[in-house]
Amino acid sequence: MRFAPLIGKRVSLRPIQHEDVDAIERWYGEAAQAAFEDRSLEELQSVASGEAACLLAIERAGEDEPIGLVEYETSDGWLAVSFIALVKHYRGWGHGSEAIRLLEDWAMRQWGAKRFRAEVDVRNGLGLYFWLRLGYRPAGKGEFGWQEEGEAARMAMVRTHDNA
Repeated sequence: MRFAPLIGKRVSLRPIQHEDVDAIERWYGEAAQAAFEDRSLEELQSVASGEAACLLAIERAGEDEPIGLVEYETSDGWLAVSFIALVKHYRGWGHGSEAIRLLEDWAMRQWGAKRFRAEVDVRNGLGLYFWLRLGYRPAGKGEFGWQEEGEAARMAMVRTHDNA
C-alpha cells in the first residue's frame, strides 16, 4: 500500500526507510523496554512488512530523523494500533498523541474507520494513561478484552468516532 506522509503541526508520519534504521537502533531498545515490547526492531519490521500491518516513523516537523514508531493495521472499519514508542526525551510532550490523532484522521478519511483499538501491556501504566487521555477505554469482555501472551497480559483499549 502506498502511504503518503501525514503532516501535523508538530509531527509527521511516514513509512520507515532503510536509511532510518541506524537512527532508530540508537533509541529503540530503551523505548521498546518502556513499552514492554519484546520484539526486536528486525522482528517488528518483518511483521509490519506483511499485508495487514504497517510500521510508520514519527518525525518532528521539519526534521528527517525518526523520534518514534507506530505499528497499525486497518480492517472492517477498525484502526488497530499494536505498538507506539518514542525517544525518551520526547515522551510526555504530546508528540505521540498528535501522531495517533493524525493516524486516526487518515484512517477515517482513507478507510472509513469509525472504531479504534490499541493494545497495551497491563504493566505499562504510562501507556494505559496515554490511551485514556486520548479518549480510549478498556474493552469489555465481549469486545476484545484481555489477551494472554505468554506471561504478560495485553489490554485492548477502544474508542469510537463521535459520529459513528
